[in-house]
Amino acid sequence: MRKYPSRIFAAVAAAGLMASLSACQVKPGEYRIYKITSLPEQQGADCGANPDPRDTTTFFGAETIALFATDPDDYFLEFKEWVVIGERSGTDYTFHGETVAVDDPGDATVTDRITLDVAISIKGYKITGDWVAFQSKQCQGDCDLHPAYQCTTTGSFFGAEIKDVELERGV
Repeated sequence: MRKYPSRIFAAVAAAGLMASLSACQVKPGEYRIYKITSLPEQQGADCGANPDPRDTTTFFGAETIALFATDPDDYFLEFKEWVVIGERSGTDYTFHGETVAVDDPGDATVTDRITLDVAISIKGYKITGDWVAFQSKQCQGDCDLHPAYQCTTTGSFFGAEIKDVELERGV
């Protein structure tokens, strides 16, 4: 046994590395649950809001998110009130979702659009991420009652995987 201690150590270290890397990956049919905390979200200048620079907070937001896969190429993220589809590259995931709603009130055509982009990095049981949400309203025709609007909101979060969680959904 003393003859090859470096080989044994290398094999044990490699097994530990593989176990920690497998914690990062979500395989088809599996899910991971994360408890995250986020810094206060920031609204862009395009939102028209003028926050008072005297306003401050040391409170963080808390949320639970879920990451799951249906096949080797499709990953889903339950984030805020949305579920978005994405892809994985190593330990990094990117997600994108968009909704467009068109309405024709009177002599106007109003288009509301919301997009969400989320970038996540998972290292072992730790998760970090950034997100950008964009909302806009555009109008064509008689638009007096439907002013154009756009707003970009950004945020960052970090957290950890919750181990041994079983999801239960009523049927």
